[in-house]
Amino acid sequence: MSRPDETNVARRMRGINRVLRLLEAAAYRTMTDPRAAIAEIDAVIAEHRGDPQVEALAEVARKGLELAAGYSIGDGSRLRASVTELGAMVAGHPEGDQLMGLLPGYLDALQTQQGGDTSAAVAMLADLADRTNELPQGNLLRQSMAEVMPMVQAATRGEASVLPLPRAGSSDAERALHLAARGGTALRMGDERDEVRIAAAIADLREAVSLTPEDHPDHVFHLASLALGLYHRSTVTGLLSDVNEAVTVLERARDLAGGPGNQYWSYVTGMLGQLRNRLGEASPARLAMLEGLRGYAWRVLLEPDPATARAVAGHAATEAIVTASHCLVEQQPEDALRALDGGRALMLFAATELRDPATRLTAAGHPELAARWRATDTPDPLLREDVLQVLARDTGLLDPPGLDEIRDALRRLGVDALAYLVPADPPTPGWAVIAPAAGEPWFLALPNLTVGEGTDVERYLTAVAGRSPDHTTREVGTDDPAEFADRVDALCGWAWKAAMGPLVEPFLSADRVPRLVLIPMGDLARVPWQAARDPGGTYLVERVALSQAASARMFCDTAAAEPVRLTSGGMVLADPDTGRRAADLRSARLEAYGIHQSFYPAATYVGRWPNGRVSPSGAGTPADVRSWLLADATQAGTMLHLASHGVIETARASTSSRLLLAGGDLTADELITLLADPDRHPIALVVLAACHTGRSIHGYDEAYSLGTTFLAAGARSVLSTQWSIPDQDTSLLMFMFHHFLMTEHRAVWDALRRAQVWMLDGDRQPPRTMPGPLRRMLADTDPARVVAWAGFTHWGQ
Repeated sequence: MSRPDETNVARRMRGINRVLRLLEAAAYRTMTDPRAAIAEIDAVIAEHRGDPQVEALAEVARKGLELAAGYSIGDGSRLRASVTELGAMVAGHPEGDQLMGLLPGYLDALQTQQGGDTSAAVAMLADLADRTNELPQGNLLRQSMAEVMPMVQAATRGEASVLPLPRAGSSDAERALHLAARGGTALRMGDERDEVRIAAAIADLREAVSLTPEDHPDHVFHLASLALGLYHRSTVTGLLSDVNEAVTVLERARDLAGGPGNQYWSYVTGMLGQLRNRLGEASPARLAMLEGLRGYAWRVLLEPDPATARAVAGHAATEAIVTASHCLVEQQPEDALRALDGGRALMLFAATELRDPATRLTAAGHPELAARWRATDTPDPLLREDVLQVLARDTGLLDPPGLDEIRDALRRLGVDALAYLVPADPPTPGWAVIAPAAGEPWFLALPNLTVGEGTDVERYLTAVAGRSPDHTTREVGTDDPAEFADRVDALCGWAWKAAMGPLVEPFLSADRVPRLVLIPMGDLARVPWQAARDPGGTYLVERVALSQAASARMFCDTAAAEPVRLTSGGMVLADPDTGRRAADLRSARLEAYGIHQSFYPAATYVGRWPNGRVSPSGAGTPADVRSWLLADATQAGTMLHLASHGVIETARASTSSRLLLAGGDLTADELITLLADPDRHPIALVVLAACHTGRSIHGYDEAYSLGTTFLAAGARSVLSTQWSIPDQDTSLLMFMFHHFLMTEHRAVWDALRRAQVWMLDGDRQPPRTMPGPLRRMLADTDPARVVAWAGFTHWGQ
């Protein structure tokens, strides 16, 4: 609160001094409670609201304290705005101008490092160091960079001897950090074999531990570093005494960390699992490694910036496979299932789970926290952490489903089994880990399930990333259809031999078509498994019904949702005019018009008619789709069919998966927001008859696509695509899908399978409801080509 007799200048100086005092504590690492420091900064901002100088400085300081507390910089937009404002205020002051000229580059380096590209971040910091060397001797910025850069470069090169001594007057915590850097650098990458140097490094790490009190944020990190040093020495000497001590040290670090909310949780528990495994303690090792995966889920849920979250999720997927492999070696497939799900689709889970947590918070008895969440458009890291603490404790947010929950979901949907596919990492084989609807889980070793250089999978993935199967496709930019078709065809034989043959063999004896749900890890997520071809030339789709899931967790969520009745209403969108951003899709118009007239006469038709004229109901704009999604349930219908162009971009600055529509685009991220509306009407089916709508924008293990966005937001079934689908063939497939769905009343998954089998049938006959223009396409195309029918995948009920 301001004092009655205080001048504006004095009040401003008092606020600035409070901020500088907190920054000094962070710089000298004497701050033991970062959250309390951030709360004090917030109090300064509230007290000095309207004073741009104090506000801007405090906003910049707040982000600095968040970084010190282990939170990421996020997208940096708010921080950069404050930096710009602060720069305008200090303009003309020599040192202020110098600082403002370098600070944006430092922020770029931080974001690059948090996005997972450490080497690029070091190069950016080196460039900043060169620029600060041009400043006058004695300049504080030059002096600070001169202290930081040798530590960064030494750690990068593994040269502990060039690390500078701590500056005079350093705090104990600063000295500890220096000692930890020196000790850790000496052992970098486990290359050091000289026992004398290793002992000196461990001594540095022990001293670092002793210099930081247990309540200091660095203490857990120093304990983990000491444990790593002890473990390294045990690998050199062969003595288990260091392993035993390292386990004791890590157990202490785990206790102090307290849970997955600590930034070092995954590192500590993961290493503890590895060391217990070395001691032959298989069960405790598995439990520790599984607990470590909960920390990755926490970090992804906490992180609002997609680039940083993607880096964390990538580590999670890698560690999930490592942990699952340990479980399988110990003959524990149930734990392997849990491990694999702990590293799968975390970004999709975070985007949908935290779109509206207020309802769950209220139900858990925390209405005040729900009110705080609803009161802000951009929750800061502290609020997100408070929410996660409640949801993780009271709702089991971080835990993958157990075997009983998976079995219940399988039985509810009439699925025989759910199977994870894990690629081989030679000499380690690949795996299939299977949870059946009845009976115990089991697994298969699959040595041919490799995706490395020179394999059919690698050649296919290269082609699918940049080429498409037809010059008239539902995507922008295409070439070389013959090469793509050859590579897909070669993949079919490999897919049977490498995985599908051994996996489905136990299910083929049933007197019905078995149904399986696949969750392929890594690059395997892009393989059209339904097109696996046995040595006799029969495709898997002719014998087995396949669906796909983002994760077991999300499969169980979909299965638990009450079915939604498919009606003759909905929305059909046909080839909207994209303003020359993409080619016309004449066949898509015929497809959509025929589907509308034959099966969904009560649906809203937007886009273009077969003759090219714009529908009076709408041009097929993003606003048209938004309006339908948010329309009254009694009028909207429950089916959405989108026949348009799809585009995916994965550059850091423009990562998106989107539909090209008339007058604009509709992105996966926008859909998350739209579909979060609690009053939105239920959706039975979404058909994305556009290119790459099943391709993840954040890596294959994330399964974050246009298709899964609809599914995670509550659509009961979704059809999406794995590549650039050919226009004419897709039109035939889509008409037949809706024919089996609406005329023969098949389930969505069964209707797609039957439509694909119809495409393969050399004696195929079109139903009488098929319009003449579509019938004539049969003479102009070859529906049995793999690229013509295998690109569609079913998700959900």
